[in-house]
Amino acid sequence: MEYKFRVQTEEEQKEFNGGAHICAIYDFFKYAKEMESKIPLAFGQLKARFGEPSYLTKNFENMYSYNLCAEAENGEKFYLYAYCGPTGPAIGGNSGDESTEKAARALADYIIEADPVDYEIEAYYLDGPCRLVQGVKDGVPYSTEEEIEFDDPALAELY
Repeated sequence: MEYKFRVQTEEEQKEFNGGAHICAIYDFFKYAKEMESKIPLAFGQLKARFGEPSYLTKNFENMYSYNLCAEAENGEKFYLYAYCGPTGPAIGGNSGDESTEKAARALADYIIEADPVDYEIEAYYLDGPCRLVQGVKDGVPYSTEEEIEFDDPALAELY
């Protein structure tokens, strides 16, 4: 089935009640050796397709979210969200519905096909703890990681 993807309207965002993880944007088992570069790449591709996210934080495990809609050829709408969570960039929605799951996988393919925009972002990962700098420069994704102390002032601002 073919879909058109777009950002949800404000009215749709009020109606959409969230959901659960459906699929990763980049499947871990398919891209395991490249995952370090796929995490920043996905955000650059999302920005290329949908602009700025609905929200953006410096918490790596909850860094951004996009409220999206997939419209099928028959007019049916599927409310989804693309986000960066604890396992990386993913698609969420009504995970118990087969049609929504198909739309989510089509959305992941649509994102992967995009040429990323350049960006740079700083985020924090508590498991280290560490400071991450990731982005895309001239189409090439990058990510650096620096261990920090739990009493780091930047970390204290976030939590």
